[in-house]
Amino acid sequence: MERAKVIIHMYTSIDGKIDGEWDGRPGDKISGDYYDDQLFKLGSANANGSNTIVMYAAKGHPDLSKYDGQQIEYQDWVPDGIQSETWDVSYDQRGRAGWERNYFPYAGRKNRAIEVVTKQAPKSYLAFLQSMEIPYLVCGEQEIDFAESLVKLRKYFGIKTMVLGGGALINGAFLKAGLVDQISLVVAPYISGDREKKGTFDTLGSFVDQRFHIIQMKKLGDGGMHLMFDRD
Repeated sequence: MERAKVIIHMYTSIDGKIDGEWDGRPGDKISGDYYDDQLFKLGSANANGSNTIVMYAAKGHPDLSKYDGQQIEYQDWVPDGIQSETWDVSYDQRGRAGWERNYFPYAGRKNRAIEVVTKQAPKSYLAFLQSMEIPYLVCGEQEIDFAESLVKLRKYFGIKTMVLGGGALINGAFLKAGLVDQISLVVAPYISGDREKKGTFDTLGSFVDQRFHIIQMKKLGDGGMHLMFDRD
């Protein structure tokens, strides 16, 4: 069965940092707005790792104790008739995201939440997701099976292209799994200079022997640039 295509879409400084004091300054407003605007032109689903989701989209702390003892199996759960033009996919191995609503408002849209978990997520957390009508996909025992998740995202939700916006660790994990089809980098007109901040990919120190070639270079109005790469 066909899987969803994966595009890494990141906003970076000139020196390749994905976070820092440079982000959000008046001098990069055109580039920042362009990055947000491009996201759902690239695909219908915005995806992130659990650290990013907890930081920006699902900051709550649900009381899971009230869901203890419910008879729930580790299998996919997709509510009947669920539909959305855009989706927000959380790669949440252990079930950390504290959703307070079943969508994430971003880029002018209400993006319906989808959780991708493993069997490490507590059953009480799965019951919490059901109570919020948040669909979840169980992909893996200990580690997420990313390839399986992409097949299921297309099968259940019709997602043909998933846009992965970090963080660096999940970007690196998809790269190592051989699942990155394109890379989209919006480069802001600033240099970070912060050696502690991560770059676009964190592969935990290993080289991944994959080659990409440039297919687009577009200059932006504030001096930033949009670069697009295809995998060979």
